[in-house]
Order: sequence, then C-alpha cells, then structure tokens
Amino acid sequence: MKRLGRAIVAFAAVVGMMIGGVGVAQAADPTDGDGAPDGSGQPTLSDIPYSVSDVSVKDIGAHTANVTYNWKIDVPADQIKSVCFIVNVRTVTDITPLNYDGDYSAAGLADWPNCASGTGDSELTQTEYQSIYGSKSHDLSLVDKDGSAYLAAEYTGQNFFRWMRDSWDGTSSSGTISVPVIGLAPETTYKNTFESSVSTGLEWQLSAKLEQLWKDGVKEKTPLDLGEIYAGLRAELTDGSVIVFDRGSAPVPDFTTNAEPAGKAEADLPEDARDNITVDGAGTVTAGKTARIYINDLKESCAGSKSCFWYGYIYSEPTKLTSPDGAPFLTVQKDDAGKAYVDALIPADLTGDHTIALADETGEVQGWTTVSVEEPAPAAKRMAVYRLYNQYMTSGTNHLFTTDKEEYDGLVELGWTGEDIQFYAAASDADGAKPVYRLYNQWDGSHHFTVDAAEKDNLVKIGWTLEPTTWWAPADGDAKVYRLYNQWSGEHLFTTDKGESDKLAGLGWTVEESGFSVYSQGE
Repeated sequence: MKRLGRAIVAFAAVVGMMIGGVGVAQAADPTDGDGAPDGSGQPTLSDIPYSVSDVSVKDIGAHTANVTYNWKIDVPADQIKSVCFIVNVRTVTDITPLNYDGDYSAAGLADWPNCASGTGDSELTQTEYQSIYGSKSHDLSLVDKDGSAYLAAEYTGQNFFRWMRDSWDGTSSSGTISVPVIGLAPETTYKNTFESSVSTGLEWQLSAKLEQLWKDGVKEKTPLDLGEIYAGLRAELTDGSVIVFDRGSAPVPDFTTNAEPAGKAEADLPEDARDNITVDGAGTVTAGKTARIYINDLKESCAGSKSCFWYGYIYSEPTKLTSPDGAPFLTVQKDDAGKAYVDALIPADLTGDHTIALADETGEVQGWTTVSVEEPAPAAKRMAVYRLYNQYMTSGTNHLFTTDKEEYDGLVELGWTGEDIQFYAAASDADGAKPVYRLYNQWDGSHHFTVDAAEKDNLVKIGWTLEPTTWWAPADGDAKVYRLYNQWSGEHLFTTDKGESDKLAGLGWTVEESGFSVYSQGE
C-alpha cells in the first residue's frame, strides 16, 4: 500500500530544552545520530551549507497545507548519501510563569531533528495523532548561571516536525520538494514572530516574555501569540558527516487555515457525483470499523504524487467521518494498483442503509453512494496478543505487545521483527479481568504495560501517554507473565516463557512481579 508514493513521518518536539528540543514518539536526544566516526553516537557536523528558496504554501485546507520550496546543497551529488526534507511547526497561545533565575542557555547547531525517529502517517493511532499534533501543555526549561536546568514556566501550543526521508532521487544536489503538513488547527494563522539563524527562535521569545512577566510580578496564565514554521533539510554525506537542519532552514510565509467545510444536506448532493465512489466490500461496512472508499474519477488536482486531504460524511444528517487515526480529514491514498481511495471510520452507533459522501478541501462533493452498515460480530472472549521487536531502538523498551493484527503487520513492513502470538488475553473486563494499561513514552518511543493503576497514574504524571486499553488479564489465566527489567537500557520485557525469564535473569536482568496471568491457548 502506498500513500501517493511518499512516506511521511512526524513527531512532536518539546520547546525549551536549550538546543532543538527532545523528540517525541520514537525520538532520541537532540545530539544523537548515527555514523559517528568516533563511536560516540554523535556525528560530525559538516560546514557545507545548503539553501532554501521560493518557499510557498499551497492547497491550504482546514487542517492541512503543502509547503513547497527549492533546495540546494553546495556539494556534488555523488558526495551525498541521503537527504531528509523537514518542516517544523510551533505555536504558543499562553504561558504560566513558575520561576525565573536568568537564562544562560547557549545557542548552537545540533543534529536535530535527525530523521531517525517518529511516527509515520500509516502508523498513527488516534492517541498518537493528538499527542503529536494537538495543542497541549509543555514545560519551558532554562539554564541558570551555574549551568543547571530549571523549570521556568508552562506554556500551551503545538510543536511538531514533519519529515520525508525517501523523497530524494539519489542523484541531485538541488531540486523542488513539497512537504504535506497535517495536524493544523482550522481558522488559525501560522506565522514566524521571530526570525533566527536557527529554528530555536521561539525559545528566545518565550524566555524574553517570561523575564518581562516575572519582572512585572505576573505569575498567572497569560495569553501569547507566538509562532514559528521553518522548512529545510538534513543531509548525510558519504564522508560520514551531517548537514543539519538549522544550517540553512528558511521561514515559511504566513498563512491562515480555512474553516472546516460544512457537509451538504443529503437532498443537495449533486446527481452527477452519484456513484463516483465505491465502498469496498460490495457496499457493506461494519459499525465501528474502518471502511475503504475508492474514488472512481480522481480530480486532476489530486493526480500524480500530489497530497490531497478530503472530508467524508455519512447520512441521514451529515455526520463527519474521521480517519482511523482520529484525524478530522481523510487522506487520499493509492493502492498498489494505483487506485485512489480513502479510509474512514464508520460510527459505532449506526446500522442499516445510509449514504456516504466525499468532499474535497473546499467542500465540493466529489462522489457519493449508498452503503449498508452491519452490526459488528460478537466479540470473542479471548484474543491473541502479538509481540514485536524493534532492533533500532537503543534505549527504553524495544518490544511491543498488540492485539491489533493490522498494527502488527504494518510494523513488520516497516522493519520490526514479528515474534507472532505470545499468549491470549481476555477481550473485556468480564469475569473479573483486569485492564492491562498500555503507556507510551514520548521521549524514547517505547511502550510499557501494567495492571497496576498506581504505577499507571505515576507514569502519566511524569509525562507518559495513556493509550486505549485493548486487552485484559483474566482472573483464571493459566500462564504466569514474567516481568524483567534491564537496568542498562531501561527496557521492561514481558514473557510467559520461564526459560526466557531465567536466561535473562542470568544475564543480569532484574525479575519483577507483573501481577497478572494470561491464557496459553485461544478459545
């Protein structure tokens, strides 16, 4: 499955960590990198410049826009190993002062973002979409005169990067690129309120605003209107050095997103758009499940590799459809045969015959058809739990457990090692089953699992994201789950294999109490 020939990755970033921030999702420290000649994990920063010109914003919707720009690296193409194209987006809408003891932060270039971590569009869950793109509270950390970091303020805003690592043609040292930016808020102006030689100008604005508020004795939440949006690239050279994003990134022109288009009444759907879409499954969909909607006649402006973001509605009254990842728009994609489609989540409370319509970013209806919505099949009492291993993660937990076969298969396609079904769990909280909480560490990209509500609450307090519970630990499970901790990497591993547990314990892992059991067999 292809998304118009592009692999788009995003991660949230935390402003206020002196240089560049800390990436969220599968993110690393700002100075992390690969290919370091000294083995330190920090690549050599190249002095070779690059330039960005003719930056423009096109196809502006309510939540999306395409940022297009020319780029040029001042080195022959045969000296370039890879090019990653990047757009960062930052906004601040308010700040709450907590402390101010000066700001002795040092500006400088760092290999950040390094295009080595993040969440691809095809991997997004509803929780991750909001975690990466949503406006939320952040901590602002500054450095005092002794060189120690301290928590200076809390602020609210958006803060994320979008990057494309596989769009370079492998033969050019210049060209034109268009980076699709999603996750934008409707009727919002995105702008640069401070232009800097590095994409950390927002930190200095925040620090200056905080200093003034502190001098004025203001300690309550105060509205702000700050923004930063830059376009650029990161390039790896054949000599092992890296040209970092801040070496030549350029500000993106101000733009304002549109209001979300209102869905047309069913009676007003144009007759010439009837059956220009076809719903997979012979027009039968399942309530609460994803439906694939094929576009029979894709409009010319979406042809080729152009990124398009549409809207879907289901009737009687027009109810807006969301993407499976929770996005308020539907991304036009292409399957392996080149057929255009969107994926939409059917509301769980609908059954019977309904009409589905698709509209483009302007609200113009592109197609509509009728569908039959079926009730979902009765839920199984037991469900398979799959385990995957990510060999590229160097800290935190590099194993993931999931009951979602689509998530499992998708991660295997991205390079994770699938370890198949490990055990079976209860599919609900019936008969005294306990929820297995799934938590996500935004700083290293790992996941943790626990049935301990207090442990869950403590992790949420320190910044972990609580994701939806999808499996439960049965009260009558016949297989004990062993929990082991690796003090060197910070990983927690869960296994029902006593031999695996004993082997890891012999290697220095700490055996902990998981507090739950599972089923060794399915129903």
